Amino acid sequence: MSKIKFQWLKTLFNIDEELTDIQVQKKIHYVELKRWENHDDGTDGDLAKNQTYIVSIHRQETIKKVIDTLNEREKKLQKQKDEVIELIEKFEGLDNQILKLKYVKGLTLENVANELGYDYQYIKNKHAQLMKMIRFTKEVK
Repeated sequence: MSKIKFQWLKTLFNIDEELTDIQVQKKIHYVELKRWENHDDGTDGDLAKNQTYIVSIHRQETIKKVIDTLNEREKKLQKQKDEVIELIEKFEGLDNQILKLKYVKGLTLENVANELGYDYQYIKNKHAQLMKMIRFTKEVK
């Protein structure tokens, strides 16, 4: 099998990895934003309490810009992921079907076997071979 045959799976893994990273970064920034918030009732965030109002507002604006940038990147990645999945839906062949059902549709290998009409152990072994090949092509690059 060629290195390019499963490039779509690597692309999907990379997109998912980056999307997960973005989600973590956004959570961190939202927590920091909350810590910089100023409130009319004097219950400012712990970071805002120790700074001037102007410094606090500036930090909030900076963090909001970072969050906006992360949101834009997340939208672009989600669009790319949708395009890859749309392409994958057209794939045929047992290897691609196994990977598509497992990693795009999120089925267990047992459900993949049922969906494709194969014995579970056969699909499990086939999947293990595919993963070994994909890992090998990653190491070769």
